[in-house]
Amino acid sequence: MEDRIIAKLSTQLSANRAIIDRHEQTIQEVETTLNDMETRLTTLESTCSALTKENEALRCKTDDLENRSRCNNIRITGLPEKVEGSQPASFIEVFLKETFGATVEAFPTPPVVDRAHRIATPRKRQDDPPHPFIARMHHFQTKERILKLAREAGSLSFRGSEVHIYPDYSAEVSKKRAAYFTVKLQLRNAGFTYRMFFPAKLQVTDKQGQKLTFSSPGEVSTFLAKF
Repeated sequence: MEDRIIAKLSTQLSANRAIIDRHEQTIQEVETTLNDMETRLTTLESTCSALTKENEALRCKTDDLENRSRCNNIRITGLPEKVEGSQPASFIEVFLKETFGATVEAFPTPPVVDRAHRIATPRKRQDDPPHPFIARMHHFQTKERILKLAREAGSLSFRGSEVHIYPDYSAEVSKKRAAYFTVKLQLRNAGFTYRMFFPAKLQVTDKQGQKLTFSSPGEVSTFLAKF
């Protein structure tokens, strides 16, 4: 009787041992697989981090190249639709002379426009603002002169229409500069003068004449909180 019980227990123990051995082998295989996956995951994370940095560098370089390609451009808003006729570049030359004058004081050399076109943004309603103009000046100095004259004039009109002239930037830079809109209103209301610098820095002149440069709207808000 005892021998049969012992034999039965021995058989059961052997079966259990075989099961345990299989489980141990499976666990070892799982551990090996997990270690391999952890190594691969670490490698992938490192590669992803490197690619993210490389992508950001390439994005910044592309944006810089785009802005360099626009350095002779001006953006004009407010010109009525179809006023340019079939020769937009020639029209912009006329527009500049009518707006700022054709004198040597206004333009030491006559403005030459290489090409011009309207931005093809959709107009949902008839009373939507007219499409903006992009004009490429032949000389960088002429573009700078136009922007200076526009700043000095404050407000501009052309044949009864209010117009505005801006530098032409990439979408990325335009977005960064537009983020200052609210703080610029606050600065004007507080009596401060300011000026934007490329790509998106704001120089503020305080009431003592000191010039302060800010790299983000948040920095300007912190400055204004002191007053």
